[in-house]
Amino acid sequence: MINKVEICYLCGAEIVEDFSKDHIPPKQFYATKLRRIHNPNLFTVPVHIECNQDYQKDEDYFVNSLVPLCNKTYSGSALLKDIERSIKKRPQSKRLALMIYKEFDTRPSGLILPPGVVVKRYDGKRIRNIIWKITRGLFFKEYNKVLPQATPKLIVIINPGKKPPEYFLLLSDVDFKGDYPGVFDYKFKVLEEVNNFHFWAMLFWDNIIVFSMFHDPECNCEQCKEISFN
Repeated sequence: MINKVEICYLCGAEIVEDFSKDHIPPKQFYATKLRRIHNPNLFTVPVHIECNQDYQKDEDYFVNSLVPLCNKTYSGSALLKDIERSIKKRPQSKRLALMIYKEFDTRPSGLILPPGVVVKRYDGKRIRNIIWKITRGLFFKEYNKVLPQATPKLIVIINPGKKPPEYFLLLSDVDFKGDYPGVFDYKFKVLEEVNNFHFWAMLFWDNIIVFSMFHDPECNCEQCKEISFN
């Protein structure tokens, strides 16, 4: 009998102990109400507990910072209620909520905005960190291979209500692959004519579009030859 060797999708090392499964995307992206009503069978990938814990605070920030922008969608409004309940019960949730509150600005740089319009800022580094983690999880799901953290990449976030850029048309002939598209959906295409360049699009809570573009892990360009699993 041959035992299957599990590897961590984040660090690429074999999993011997301290083993867990990571939901892609994170389970907390799915509101309690939605999980109760729809009972989604969420996809998981193997991961070291320690590797996964390194992202926990950024995942919490990602949800708390972006979900308020999706308060008019079914999945976004349900998750916002989870956040509101957490704020009432957990001191750390209150601290995070206060930080997020300060990201909304009605007078950016002293400008007077039209009625009902505010500027929402966010920590781009932390948001992109989680987008890339999700991308790596999806890549592992599709190819059963590790996508190194240091892979050269470009992540683009489209503000809600904004029209996607023209290069989105590159995916017009590709079907979405998300199991629960109201919460999370994705599609991707590999451009063989551009050294197997990967072009992925994701949709969060029916309102936030993200593009994740990166070199194939087996790319032999000079930049990619120098990367590792760091």
